[in-house]
Order: sequence, then structure tokens, then C-alpha cells
Amino acid sequence: MPGTRKDLTVAIGPAWRAAIGDFNGDGKNEIAVASSQELKVIDANGKTLATTPATDGIQRLTAADLDGDGRAEIYAGWGQTRDHMDTKAKVTVHRLDGGRLTTETVLAPETTRQEVVALVPMKDAKSLFIAYFDSKYMVTSTIAQKGAQGWTASKVAQLRTATSYARGDVNGDGKPDIVVGRVYGDDKGVDGDAFILAPDGSRTKIPSTRGMRSIAVIDADADGKPEVYMGDGWHQNYGQYAHGLLTRARFAGSTFQTDLVEDTVGQYGIEEIVPATVDGKIVILTAGSNYTRAFMRAGDHWSAVTIGPVARDIAVGDLDGKPGDEILLLGEKSELVSLHGVTWAP
Repeated sequence: MPGTRKDLTVAIGPAWRAAIGDFNGDGKNEIAVASSQELKVIDANGKTLATTPATDGIQRLTAADLDGDGRAEIYAGWGQTRDHMDTKAKVTVHRLDGGRLTTETVLAPETTRQEVVALVPMKDAKSLFIAYFDSKYMVTSTIAQKGAQGWTASKVAQLRTATSYARGDVNGDGKPDIVVGRVYGDDKGVDGDAFILAPDGSRTKIPSTRGMRSIAVIDADADGKPEVYMGDGWHQNYGQYAHGLLTRARFAGSTFQTDLVEDTVGQYGIEEIVPATVDGKIVILTAGSNYTRAFMRAGDHWSAVTIGPVARDIAVGDLDGKPGDEILLLGEKSELVSLHGVTWAP
């Protein structure tokens, strides 16, 4: 596999989710990982800094400094997993304080399907966008914000099978947009789709092939015009019809123009899309059903390399103090990968 690699399998253990951030405010990033047994913070060398037990199944994990104190918080979405069948959906925030992790509940919705599907930090608004299943097929999204009396949540929308969310100004109006990807459409048997969700509930369609497994807003061209990247091509009969399509959509005039980055051979789904900075350029990372791939745009074409097998999660951040990001691949073998100096095949 390409790149410089550090094996962190022993330090990370059987973790399902990971996030990178400066949790103690020392100017250096640390790694947060959550397994079925615990949430812990380790440094770049694998040394454990703090732990707290996990009593629910981890589903989402992200890091962001939303309270502006110079230290990133850890936001976790919990629910029902095969290791925690008797549990309730909830979102918590954890802070590294004096060598221990504190825990605070952000949201604990009443729902019949215990699954948190998205946590999107809204740094400009000091808020957290949360989406969770409120029934078998319907997903409710809310914006949670902490005030003097604790956390409050305001409802955004209720949408059928809307499991992927991203945020950014993708239509050039100077305001952040909520971008939604759905596994399936509004009715049974209808393919999923992607769209901008306006505050009034109206939708601006983003052309796609089938259902969405993941979605991201990334300014890969570094031109100040973020684009939408989609894990497109999902179908319920994934063995026969689904494709792991990485698709890019860019707003032009009054509509989106969509083009295919790659239809990866042997891959039927892309579960996660994450940007990283490598040698001064933006790289698109994808965690798929069979491969973890990295894509770099060069002129009018894309170069790509496979950087690992299927990954349980990807986390990105600077962990060595040098320009550029390291990539944490979580799996049976968990590795810290640097793609600095890698030759990109056309």
C-alpha cells in the first residue's frame, strides 16, 4: 500500500469510530476512538490519555470546538448495535478535562428506531446538526445549541430514509446550505436522491444515479466554490444493481452539473467521504464496501490510489506537526497513513 504507515492496532483496539482534534488545548491533535466497551483519547504514538465506559452502541463520532474555548469537544451518537441491543438513541458531548473525560447529554430523542445517522458541526453558529431515525423509515433532523439553561434542539425536517448530510455554501449565495442524501426515495421501490434542503422545506435537486450512501461538501479545487461529492449508485438489490459511484456535483448558473469521478470496480457502495490536505492539495478519501481510495484532481482528470481495504471509519488531521494531514484508517489493522510524496497514477 502507498504512503508512510504507523501501526496503531494495539493502541486503538476494537474501535468502530474515530475522530481527530486538539482535545486538551496544547496545540497538538489527539485521537478519540470509540468501541463497544469504551470511548478513549490517545496521542499520536498510541498512549492512552483518558477513557470512559461505553454503555450504548457507538454510531457516529466527530470533533469540533463549538464552545470556542480552544479545545475540541468529542460529539458522539449512540444507539442500538449488535453489542448493545437494549439501548436508546442519544447524542453526547465529551471533554478532556484534567486527564479524564466528562460526559454531557446533548439530545435523547424518543424514537422507535434507536439510530443516530449524522452529526455535522456548525462552527459558525456554534451548533450541532443532528439526524436520527424517529421511526422505521423516517429521519428527523435538528439543530442543537447550548445556552444558559443547557442544550436545546430545533427541528429542521422529517424526511424518508435521509441518512447522509453535509453543510456548506454550494449554490454561491453566501449562505451555508444543508445538503441531503437519501438511501431510498419518498415511496417504496423509489431510488434515493440528493438535494439542497432550504429553510422553508423546498428542495433543489442534485442529479444522481440512484441512492446515496454518503455525501460531503468539499472545495477540492480551492477556488472558494465548494462542490458536493456523493457516494452514489446504491440499490436495495446491491448484489446485482448497486455501484460504488463517487460523483461530483457543481452548481452552475441555476442548476447542478454532475460528473462521475469513478465507478470503482468490485465496489457496491461508498460509506464515507472525507477531505484531507496532502502536499498542499485537497485529496478526497472514500471508505467503500471493499476498498479505501484516495482521489486527487489534476487538471481535467482525477488520479486515484487504493490506500487500504475496507475501513470501519476514517479520521483526518495533522498528527506530526508538519504541513498536511495524516489519515487514520480504522479496521482489523488500524494504521496512521501519510500520503506525502506519493506518486498518483492517472
